[in-house]
Amino acid sequence: MAENVTQPSPAPERSNAIPDSYAIYVNDQGVDVWQYRVDVRDPDGSWRFVETHDAEADLRVSLDLATLTPPSDEGYWVYSKTYDCETNCK
Repeated sequence: MAENVTQPSPAPERSNAIPDSYAIYVNDQGVDVWQYRVDVRDPDGSWRFVETHDAEADLRVSLDLATLTPPSDEGYWVYSKTYDCETNCK
């Protein structure tokens, strides 16, 4: 996984997310992954940035119960119950 400490923009817009679900933002530069987490410090939950993948990576993702948002010129969101990825798959 391509771990990234800098939180990209934009952040997920959905506020009624299922705990441990994912938001994946796709655009020309790559893929940013967020997870909705609930814990003792944040009992109401919040989106937390997980990782980013460059557009050049041969990325394959597996999602369950995914919902797409309408695409814009900047990119689009995919909200999913699960997320699993592999890079450089051929």
